[in-house]
Amino acid sequence: MTAEKAGTAAHGTAVPGAAPDTPSLLDAFLAQADRTPLATALVIGDTSMGYRELADASAGLAALLRTAGARPGTTVCVRLEQSAVAVVAVLAALRVGAAWAALEPDLPEARLRALLNDTACAVVIGGRDDPGPARLDDAPPLMAVEDLDLTALAEAGARAAGGPAAPPVPESAPAYLIYTSGSSGPPKGVVVSRRQLADSVRPRGAVYGTGPSVFLMAMRLSFDGMLAGMFWSFSHGHTLLLPTARELRLAPEFVRLAQRHRATHLVVVPSYYRLLLSGPGRLPDSLRVVVVAGEVCTPELVASHRARLPDARLVNEYGPTETVVSCTVEDRPDPASERVPIGRPWPGATAHVLDDRLREVGTGEKGELYIGGAFVALGYARAPGTTAERFVASPFGPAGARMYRTGDLAHRDANGALHYHGRTDQQVKIRGARVELGDVEAALEAHPAVDQAVVICTRPDGDGGEPMLTAFVTPAPGRTAPEPRELRRHCRFHLVEQALPTRFVPLDRMSLTSTGKADRRSLAALVPPATGEPAPGPEREDGRAGGEDGPAGGEETVLRRAVRDIWAGVLGHDDAGPDDNFFGAGGNSLKVIELYSALDERWPGTVRVGELFDLTTIAAQARALEERTAAASGDAGPPSPPAVARPAPVAYEL
Repeated sequence: MTAEKAGTAAHGTAVPGAAPDTPSLLDAFLAQADRTPLATALVIGDTSMGYRELADASAGLAALLRTAGARPGTTVCVRLEQSAVAVVAVLAALRVGAAWAALEPDLPEARLRALLNDTACAVVIGGRDDPGPARLDDAPPLMAVEDLDLTALAEAGARAAGGPAAPPVPESAPAYLIYTSGSSGPPKGVVVSRRQLADSVRPRGAVYGTGPSVFLMAMRLSFDGMLAGMFWSFSHGHTLLLPTARELRLAPEFVRLAQRHRATHLVVVPSYYRLLLSGPGRLPDSLRVVVVAGEVCTPELVASHRARLPDARLVNEYGPTETVVSCTVEDRPDPASERVPIGRPWPGATAHVLDDRLREVGTGEKGELYIGGAFVALGYARAPGTTAERFVASPFGPAGARMYRTGDLAHRDANGALHYHGRTDQQVKIRGARVELGDVEAALEAHPAVDQAVVICTRPDGDGGEPMLTAFVTPAPGRTAPEPRELRRHCRFHLVEQALPTRFVPLDRMSLTSTGKADRRSLAALVPPATGEPAPGPEREDGRAGGEDGPAGGEETVLRRAVRDIWAGVLGHDDAGPDDNFFGAGGNSLKVIELYSALDERWPGTVRVGELFDLTTIAAQARALEERTAAASGDAGPPSPPAVARPAPVAYEL
């Protein structure tokens, strides 16, 4: 099914709450360019663009896209790192009427394959040396970013301004596709219409404010959390401030970016916001609003925010990709509450907490959360069965109205606010009792010395073994992680016996994906083995693993050189010294899998993938290799760990 077909099939009736007579997002942006042509619209890296320049550049690129075959019903793949050209490409796709799909080059190739399978992709905007499209037999034409000069595009767009207008594009047409994780199957492309995106953006002024603003987005274009702030900014004459890939990866540089441009608004996922608040650099006092979304916001995070930025308003937004960026909002979270609500629906959206027969549950009772109204996406591209399963007929609206079945558990309190209780698909059964992992995490986060908790369920003996819960916890600011005995005692006050975690692993900071969310796949690799081996140790304050400063003998020097060569191949540079942190040198959760594969190929079975989140330097890895290879050859030393099967690279949701 093409993007056009997906939109037609799912959009056969009017969307409740839609406002067809209001200006489209594209019209609002173009009108703003006419009103304030010289105002700064976009800043990223060394590039700064005014509204008129941005509008003209998007017009120039739109002309090239039309020539390449882009039109309503097709898709434009934006396969670029965060850049001004990527933003121009999104606006150009809107002008043409094609849907855009942002797929950065480091995303799994499965998502690019899914896009080409699910849609009529007219063109890929990407690097000439990008091997991804080149490996696909049916790849569409490549528009090389090296040939796209912003100044030339703007000049071409300005010259064409007096020409005939392009035919209007219906607001029911798809605006974009965003692919969700394929952890439980192939990647799913969520299709969102132009009207649905506009309906999601339109009511946000009540929370974001309307004064002159600088919106800093701590996320990438392939993450839909970017879109509301981006289009609110462009529709109202604000400045959109985007980090480069490096600035987003390195929290100190991100903080300096916020300081340098005096950001007034920050949109960020909670895990990444914790890093920003706990680092030595301080976010600027110019911040008026901080929006957290995409993960659970804890009372401890609210308290940390108020301690560091007392004059900034903290807003907690909630919404799956299928409900168009976010569908509920809590704009006055209380750090003294046991649980931070996800709030109430935005105007135009509806929320229902239902039982398994689609009946509303009572106040305070848990049920599954369903979202209706204008914020329900068109569906999944080329997946009518999955669309029908998750997008269901609504018994609460007019004929043809639909709801999205979120799979999230929630309850509504006496004040009407919604509270999140984890996923229905995170439910496990342990010795006859049903256990919700979200509830275990909430219980741990209720401990005053715990900032964030993520609970992983594993079966050490295979599918037939009894599930075992491992809790990863980070300490609250200024505290140390509680001892397992204390955490177990605390949990007994909140949980049935079957829900008590078997093991507790303290971390200085939570492992994150590229979007700043807790990286559950990486944490699963850190789960201590059932053989009684010690859990991975915490990092030192400087980000290096503890115990790395011992002497280096001649053999270790040889090993260091070999490990350094492997690092250079994985990272793409040879600047890392023996005590540099892998993640600080440009590594991430995906690259650590590559690092493990290279080490395991050279020294099979010598290291486990989970250890590489603890042995984070060349020196530490070389020392471990020296000790274990010596033990394997019969010399004295610690025993070598058992060989483990090499894991396949995994797809990360970005």
